[in-house]
Amino acid sequence: MKRNKLESLINLLDDRNIEVVQEAMAELLKHETEIAEYLARHQESPEPQLRQRIHQLQAIITMRRRRREFAALLKTEDPDMIDGLIAVHLQWYDNDSEGLLRELWERFCRASERFAPKNITEIAYFMRKCGFESTPADELQAESFCLGPILDDLVGADFILCALASELAAKWGLKLGIVRVMDNFLLIDDRGKVLSPGNSWRLLPEVDSAKCELWNKKQILELASLMLFTFAVSSNSFRYIHTIGHSLAKVLGEDKLDFLPYPYGSGKRDKPKI
Repeated sequence: MKRNKLESLINLLDDRNIEVVQEAMAELLKHETEIAEYLARHQESPEPQLRQRIHQLQAIITMRRRRREFAALLKTEDPDMIDGLIAVHLQWYDNDSEGLLRELWERFCRASERFAPKNITEIAYFMRKCGFESTPADELQAESFCLGPILDDLVGADFILCALASELAAKWGLKLGIVRVMDNFLLIDDRGKVLSPGNSWRLLPEVDSAKCELWNKKQILELASLMLFTFAVSSNSFRYIHTIGHSLAKVLGEDKLDFLPYPYGSGKRDKPKI
């Protein structure tokens, strides 16, 4: 799009007619890769209406970028777990800072330096010493799957706690797998020792390997996203249904939410039967 047309559209954002503003925003969003410079130039405009709408456009563009990046991450066979957990968090807490979340994770890792865990028993001791607790299934909330609240409040879903402990262990050269046994997520080392975050980080008696379902990083991140999506639907939150739904749809190669019922999906509303 030509420079003068972009400038003209941006000027229309200050129009009093809301329909004109909406059309201008829709047109600008068709060229989101081209307009960053122009938005940055006007984001501190003395005109409050223009400034607000510029910020709205920037927020929409950031949200779209995060959706694309998250979908791309989930499509990889071996995604980075911490990158993925940050991306999951930002699907729900979309005003949070990625940098702050990384700092929380790095602070958690630095805290382990006093303990230098070398085996699954010492990982269990460190997690217990920190005070991490697994949220009971009937008390799960959206924050139970989000990295920031979990690292701040030390409470979260068992599979997320397993992911954090496994990633921490990897930093100390220890490989721990994540397994699901019945409805519980556990950690297991290469000697078959099993650790349960849901049981106060205790080592369990020998677990039948035939009953263990090994989960990879991609599955953990998909489950976290699906759980957030479930909470979005149950709370009737159009914003989060739209945000998380589009991310999951992109994993399936879809651009629209046609699989969802009205009013969340792209399909038409069913007429009531008489």
